[in-house]
Amino acid sequence: MSIVIDDNIVGMWYAVTGEMDDFMMAVSRCDEGLQIIYRHRYYASLDPWDEKDRKSWHRMITSQKDEAKAIETAREMVGGVVAIAMKMGRVKSHGEIYEILRGDRTVEEFAAALRAAPFAHSKVHTVQ
Repeated sequence: MSIVIDDNIVGMWYAVTGEMDDFMMAVSRCDEGLQIIYRHRYYASLDPWDEKDRKSWHRMITSQKDEAKAIETAREMVGGVVAIAMKMGRVKSHGEIYEILRGDRTVEEFAAALRAAPFAHSKVHTVQ
């Protein structure tokens, strides 16, 4: 499973949940209404490209089409995940929660904002 950046993307959230793990979530439009895709990633190393990390993916679909409500719910969810990590002593504050909303941006502008985020790792592939 993965998060697809296309015309349906509404927003993305990222949070540090420990020294060797993180949480990412996206809200997108779908035929049924809205979908929330989220994952926990547990690092096997600090190399983001070695593909050794373990990821736990989840997908939830709702017939709800209220994007503002979905954004608020996503904010609450990522805040709750970080609050649990804080109570477990895995992180010290809510300071490492990032939000990127599509709003009026084009898909390309949204993707550029994502690539510029401090947590993002990206590669440019050329087609030959």
